[in-house]
Amino acid sequence: MEFQLLGPFAALHLGRPVLTGLRRQERCLLAVLALEAGRAVPTGRLIDLLWNGEAPPGARSTVHTYIGRLRAALGPDGVHVETRNDGYLLRPDEHLIDTRAFEDGVREAAAAVDDEERVLPSSASWSCCWAL
Repeated sequence: MEFQLLGPFAALHLGRPVLTGLRRQERCLLAVLALEAGRAVPTGRLIDLLWNGEAPPGARSTVHTYIGRLRAALGPDGVHVETRNDGYLLRPDEHLIDTRAFEDGVREAAAAVDDEERVLPSSASWSCCWAL
């Protein structure tokens, strides 16, 4: 699975979009989890982000419903959303997340010894960001 967070958000499996049928807030929830992949995001934080600090009654159960829909929609493509304490975690596994690839490229360039290495990092994951 490929998550594109730099620019318009997209989730692709084998080059095809997989977010069809998901509501805007479900896509937003997935984007937040992908941005924090490998780290649990507390449910309260998700509620704040989804409703901009003005959560409706029942927001917590709505988040649980959204998580269930994400699991159903993305589980067959190998995306795992785990419950962790009072939050959720997207397992990064082997998914390509463009923000991580960009950060890896920046770290590699910063550690480079000569100018050519700084301009053209050798990291294979960096190539996903050139199209941005």
